Amino acid sequence: MHVLFLSPDTHIYNHGFLRGMKEQGLRVSAIGPASRDKLSKQAKLLLDDYRACPNVLDLKAMKAAAKELAKPAFDRIETIDEPLVDPAAALREHFDVPGLSLKTAKLCRDKVAMKAFLREHDVPCALSESIDSTAAAKEFAEQSGYPLIAKPIDGFGSLATYRCENEKELDDALAKLKPSKKRPVALEEFIEGHEGFFDTLCDDDGIRHEFVSHYYPGCLEAAKERWISPQIAVSNRIKEGDYDELQQMNERIIKALKLRNCATHMEWFFGPKGLKFGEIGARPAGEKIWDMYGIGNEMNIYREWALAILGKPSLEQPSRKYAVGSIQIRPDRDGRYHGHRGIDAAWKHCGDAIYEHAVPEPGTKTLGLDRGWLVNTWFRLKHKDYDRLREMMTFLGENVRAIARS
Repeated sequence: MHVLFLSPDTHIYNHGFLRGMKEQGLRVSAIGPASRDKLSKQAKLLLDDYRACPNVLDLKAMKAAAKELAKPAFDRIETIDEPLVDPAAALREHFDVPGLSLKTAKLCRDKVAMKAFLREHDVPCALSESIDSTAAAKEFAEQSGYPLIAKPIDGFGSLATYRCENEKELDDALAKLKPSKKRPVALEEFIEGHEGFFDTLCDDDGIRHEFVSHYYPGCLEAAKERWISPQIAVSNRIKEGDYDELQQMNERIIKALKLRNCATHMEWFFGPKGLKFGEIGARPAGEKIWDMYGIGNEMNIYREWALAILGKPSLEQPSRKYAVGSIQIRPDRDGRYHGHRGIDAAWKHCGDAIYEHAVPEPGTKTLGLDRGWLVNTWFRLKHKDYDRLREMMTFLGENVRAIARS
């Protein structure tokens, strides 16, 4: 079988998915923005053929590059990068390849259309609207009230996402987002409550594997305050925990959107208004979160992804042995690292529970908070007890300090 993979070298994370396919004996070709000589050594070893396309969002150029590689014809076309979900679906349609349809891909990228569609299928969602002008935004604000969330319709994560408490903050957000008829903006009712995500791996019949995770605190709050050490906690209590309502909602969404032979990443909120759907992406979670699923469940999660994509039987089931966590310790300012406090105490308190970490050396340049979770100083931990895992991550957040100099 021959698989085309879009953007194979965005991050080392992508290589796990390439490896999962190669383990199935597949021929793997790829298209990406870098020239062949700029590919990483790992990507070169995992790819059978490659074409560069400087603008991977240019569908005409992508079709031309793919045509050169389609010998033999493609059996699957895949990506794990959110902006390429639409182009991958368009290429599937063009080359008549099975997989996620263009219609579903567009629904998963357009946050407003997605919520409108899912409301029709009894999925509880925040009020939302696509707006193309300041006047339209003000009209929506009058109807829904504040606070509001303003963000790109096809955005992902918390990038360029703003919480607006009043008209002035809405004006500030709109000045940055610049809504227009060509590129409208999504406005949403702000949902108060705890935030997490629910990820699945779907095969021909629907959900094959599922995983539930929590944010502490929510993404917007974490992005706004430098002193916060944000946590992701992957629960190993999905079977015995109080997740029935969440599982049922996710299953309803997967069925409504006809998501098959793909990974999904769904964000959710639970608060005074009950359980609410946030959004869903038709791709794996970023930030090497699938590595955490593999560690916590003692399974080759990338091989399982490839098997589900191909419609082949699963070889493993999640063990749910470990809860797994990721915490980032932010530098106290932008600049260069001067040192850290509390590292010895961290190892003494957490010990072998820390299975992966990064502590930049003095003199290393700090990276912006918008670069994600696995930059600057961070730790990843595992433990059989979820509560103990959370306690250790909180200890790290309260006791480890990253000191920088401007």
